[in-house]
Parts: sequence; structure tokens; C-alpha cells
Amino acid sequence: MYVTRHRSAKGTKVVGVIAAAAFTVGMAGLFTSMNMNIEKEKLNTTELVLLSPPPPPPPLEEPKPKVEIVKDIPAPAEPPPLVAPEIEFVPQEIPVITAPVAEAIPTPEPVMAAPSPAPVSQIRPKLIAGDKPDYPSASRRAGEQGTTHLKVCVNSGGRVTSVSVAGSSGSARLDDAAAKWLRGEHFTPGKINGQAQEVCGNDVFYQWTLRDA
Repeated sequence: MYVTRHRSAKGTKVVGVIAAAAFTVGMAGLFTSMNMNIEKEKLNTTELVLLSPPPPPPPLEEPKPKVEIVKDIPAPAEPPPLVAPEIEFVPQEIPVITAPVAEAIPTPEPVMAAPSPAPVSQIRPKLIAGDKPDYPSASRRAGEQGTTHLKVCVNSGGRVTSVSVAGSSGSARLDDAAAKWLRGEHFTPGKINGQAQEVCGNDVFYQWTLRDA
């Protein structure tokens, strides 16, 4: 009876030891499996890290000017006070100048302008159309042509008082024939300020052409 109980107690201890060892191994495997899962989750996890920009550099300090302190500078000497010299004031007499009385200047009488002469109206004598001079036969045969310039004086009645040749036609026969013809012609008298008067130096030109011979 005793032996049997002793064996049962010993078997119970062995079973307890085995059970404890199995529990320890199981818990170790469980912890190992949990650690491996945690490691896998750590590997699959992406960490987001916000990087802030670096702080700006501090402002550069301007170098301060060096101030040299000079010691022991003697103060400038004060100038002596100015003293105005004493001047004796002597009043001067102002001379009185008396201007002479100006004599009255007589006003000149207005000078009347001389009347301008009345304009002179002059009308030259005009030749009254008449017969033409005869063409000299010798001049026709010689074929002489040209223009004779004559100066004539005409009296207040329109009569010719003198004739002179001022320009030749190139033929003395033609010039003489023109002067002879003009002495027998009549003119309208020349007038000065509406009054008929004798006028000299009147120009007359006569052209000689063979077509009129």
C-alpha cells in the first residue's frame, strides 16, 4: 500500500515537470513569434520625418568706426576783448546851393508846310491816220527796206513845226521820203493839264516794206 502511493507521487512530479517544461517552451515560442511579428511590422512601417529648413545665418554686423579719443588737448586761448576807439563827432555844415531861375523859352510858332504842287497831266500828240508816203522808185529797184525813227514838234493846233531823223532805216532816200511825208500830216494837239500846247520830241516810227511799194 505504501509502495503504490509512492510511485503515484513520483509519477505525478514527473508529469508536472514535463508539463511545466512544455508550458515554458510554448510560452517561449509564443514570445518568439510575437517578437518576429513586431519586427516585421517595424520593417514594414515607413517613418515620416519632417525636416525643417536650417535657420538663416545671423546678419553681418557692420564694423563700428574706431573713435580715437585724444586726451589732453589744450583749449584755444580767448581773444582779447575789442574796444572801439573814441572818435569825436564834428557836425559838418551843408552848403546851401541856390539854383538860378531858368528863363522862359519862347514857344516857336508852328511852321506851315508848303503846299505840294498839283500833279501835272500831260497828253502826247497823236498822228491822225492819212495817206502813206510814196515808196521811192530807186529804193524799190534796189530792194531797200527798214524803219525810220523821226522826232517831231506839234503846235497847239496840231500842225507839224519841225521834223528830224533820230534813227536811220539804212537808206537816206527812205529817211528823206519819211520826213517829207510827216511834214504834211496832222496831229491831235498835245495837252498839259487839259490845255492844248506845243509839244516837241514826239516819236514817230515808219517801217518801209516792199510789200507796200
